[in-house]
Amino acid sequence: MKIELNLEGKNGVFILLDENNKEVGELTFMLKEEQMLINHTGVNPKLRGQGLAEKLVLEAVDYARKNQLKIIPFCSYVSVYVGKHPEVQDVI
Repeated sequence: MKIELNLEGKNGVFILLDENNKEVGELTFMLKEEQMLINHTGVNPKLRGQGLAEKLVLEAVDYARKNQLKIIPFCSYVSVYVGKHPEVQDVI
C-alpha cells in the first residue's frame, strides 16, 4: 500500500492505493490559514479493520507537523483517533 497526496489550491486528499494502484481509501481536508480541517476518512468496506484509516491519519499528522499546521478534526474517525492517541496532540 502507498499513500499519495493530491493538493489543489486549499483542498487536499491523501489517497491510499493498493499494490495495483487501485484507490482503497482516502482522507480529505481543507487548508485554512495555519489549520488543516479534516472532513472525511474512508476505506473500502472490504478492507476495514486492517489499520488503513490509521495510516491515512498518521500521514495527515506527518504533513501537519512538516507544515506547522494544526489539525481540526471534523471527521468522526479522526476525532476519536486523536482523543485516544496522546502522541499526536502536538498538532491538535
